[in-house]
Amino acid sequence: MSQSTFETACAVVIAVTLLAMARTRGAKALLVDYVVLAAAGWVGEQSCIQWYRFYAYAPQWSIFVGSVPLLVPLIWPLVILSARDIVSSLWPSAGRLAPLIVGAVVAFDASLVEVVAVRAGLWGWAEPGYLGVPVIGILGWGYFAIGASAALDQKTPWKHALVMVLGPLTAHALILATWWGLFRWTLRGDLGNASLAAMAVLGAGASLAVRSSRRAGHLVPMSVAGPRSSAALLFLVLFALHAMSDLRVWIHLVAVSVPQVLSWASLPGQRVRQGAR
Repeated sequence: MSQSTFETACAVVIAVTLLAMARTRGAKALLVDYVVLAAAGWVGEQSCIQWYRFYAYAPQWSIFVGSVPLLVPLIWPLVILSARDIVSSLWPSAGRLAPLIVGAVVAFDASLVEVVAVRAGLWGWAEPGYLGVPVIGILGWGYFAIGASAALDQKTPWKHALVMVLGPLTAHALILATWWGLFRWTLRGDLGNASLAAMAVLGAGASLAVRSSRRAGHLVPMSVAGPRSSAALLFLVLFALHAMSDLRVWIHLVAVSVPQVLSWASLPGQRVRQGAR
């Protein structure tokens, strides 16, 4: 797949996903959330690249804003908004813990995106880690999602201004805290096959959490799963083109995908309860 074809596919996925989400969210509310998350996401990305110099995007991207390809901050808001829908569907009583769970869902998504995108040459990191990606690199968008989601949960007219501050600020605070508190000293370099076992355990834990929610009657409806599937298909194509022969990526794909599939695959006669945010 050429770069231009990939970027065109990304633009189509963005448009289709926004249209699908607008059916349940309302176009105006969705657009405001989306634009603010995109702007805050760009601030987070640009500042991380400038300050830490730990990763860089490949030069073949068509349109850059600073050091960030335009499509990147246009894609990630959809990941975060859909993660919020997943959490409100599966754990409607999460309360103040909801932003943390949203961050975990986004980190799971990011793990697959990172592993595949690095192999496709879309960006690269200063050092290896888990399947070629530093662990802190996988967690970055999850960190951002915690702050951004907490801001979106506020019942104030200025919550979108808070997203612009709290999203990037939380990302940097957690990056620095976990770097100096852990990742600066350990879990660096090629983590090898043992890290796959750890990922399998995390995937199993996530599957158990989803199964528990299913037993309570909570499932992710197709109105939420559908838009996520369109983006997932795009990265599955990249996986087929660039990582199909790598057994380790296969293992990772299964570990990450099983809990997500379980979240929306309903049983015969099972009633779906969807939380509302």
